[in-house]
Amino acid sequence: MMNPYDWQSHHPRIEIPRPRLARVAATLANGGSSVVLGGRGMGKSVFLGQIEAELKDIRVLVIPAPPPQLTVDACLGQLADALGVEPAFNSRKIVDAYFARDGVPPRLVLLFDEFDRYAETGERRSAHPPGRGFFNDLEATRRDVAGLGVLATGSLGIFVVRDVLGSSFLSRALHVSLLPFERPEVVRLTLPFAEREKGLTEDVVDALYLTTGGIPALTTFGLQQLWSFEGPPVERDVSDVFADFSEVHDEYVRDLVRSISDPRFSDAPFRVLERIRGDSRPLPRAELEELVGARKDRLDLNLTDVLKLLQAAGLVRFQGSVVKSNPVVAQPIAGIVNLPSSSLSPQTPLSELLGRDLAQLLVKLHRSSADFFRPVAGGKRLVPEAVFAVYLALGFELLGWQTEREAQNAAGRTDVKLRRNGSGEIAVVEVKLWGRNDFRDAQHQIESYWTAEVTAGAVVQITDLDIEDWPQVYQDRCLAHATGVEARVDSDSPIRARFAVTAQTSDGLTAHVEHFLLRLARRR
Repeated sequence: MMNPYDWQSHHPRIEIPRPRLARVAATLANGGSSVVLGGRGMGKSVFLGQIEAELKDIRVLVIPAPPPQLTVDACLGQLADALGVEPAFNSRKIVDAYFARDGVPPRLVLLFDEFDRYAETGERRSAHPPGRGFFNDLEATRRDVAGLGVLATGSLGIFVVRDVLGSSFLSRALHVSLLPFERPEVVRLTLPFAEREKGLTEDVVDALYLTTGGIPALTTFGLQQLWSFEGPPVERDVSDVFADFSEVHDEYVRDLVRSISDPRFSDAPFRVLERIRGDSRPLPRAELEELVGARKDRLDLNLTDVLKLLQAAGLVRFQGSVVKSNPVVAQPIAGIVNLPSSSLSPQTPLSELLGRDLAQLLVKLHRSSADFFRPVAGGKRLVPEAVFAVYLALGFELLGWQTEREAQNAAGRTDVKLRRNGSGEIAVVEVKLWGRNDFRDAQHQIESYWTAEVTAGAVVQITDLDIEDWPQVYQDRCLAHATGVEARVDSDSPIRARFAVTAQTSDGLTAHVEHFLLRLARRR
């Protein structure tokens, strides 16, 4: 069976219908207009194909991009050529000529992809910018001619057209946003694996979902790579697949950021994103509005515009309405696009570097805590330890570490084994869920992995329970026999406690281990 996944194609073999598809199709069929907001890789072009299929009884014309030379005449000429009629000086004459042809019903839907590029013109200071001129002309035709529907897809460029160029088309259109896939949609995408008897386990699906954030292009990329594995993929394969994604496909990551923020027009979306990334608490709407207006940007974005952009880029998830909620309950979506990409100086001792980078990753994990709960009968449950280990391993890779998952080391297999900058020194990390399996024995496990090469170790204990005085309970249950225990609590961090433990292993080696306690709360 050939690989059914191709993340670079606009025509996937497996399609996931979007919730607003029927409404948009009905609007266009009735001669209305619509604008689809979506960031890089959110499936805008695929959505156009689904609209085309939905409107199978109507002539649908897809314009994949504006002409190379963006002028009103060039846009009109492109439209006339696509419809097979003679060019004219306005869209009304072109559409009338098309409808007047024998056998052509008076119904037509025009779908414009890459709407952002209609804003990319060197004539912004002109009184008649080409992008605005063409779409305003088309909007006038749509309003006067029954049976003509018009749709355009884009991201930040939609607001550039609105605020810099001006557009009567945008003011009347039905606006919808493409959002990331949720877990059930990711599961649906994986069905071909089951058809060839290599079905993905829940752990692998969780790892994929938490790595990609549900962004359709990234999810498809991951499945495309996993398909080539000889045996059934396991969760650690997901981190291997994405370990060098941001390096090999750095332009994709840059384009994703550019889809929400451009210093030529506005940095407000990025400013708000950084604020949301930096605080897991609900944020007062007035505070975010002040942040949007902190600088005079060229675009006149308001907070609602900014929140919609971040949501449609697959960067942030919201509870409640992005238009009315106060405070704004926002969460950075788990995934490589929200993981950190910078670490300390390579001169930093390995033990210090491990502690600081791990703390940074755990803070990120906490910000996206709701994504780490798997739906189960009657509620939700934290994903297994192995999935947390995949997420942390990928985070370490993005921070410049060389990572092995479940690598043999001394008397057992570590959850995460790390090296840095080609050094022979090794760091090991063990992930435990409080109350499950052998959570009490984490310190002993780390000690059993210790060799002369191992110079730093860490234990991450995670829970979703509200445990009274958890740090003291942890010391009593898990570190009662340890010596040299030093407790650290950072009141500004979501990490509930850190313990530095110095212990002698059975081989007479000195093990330096940090324990991190992290509580995750359900937020949706």
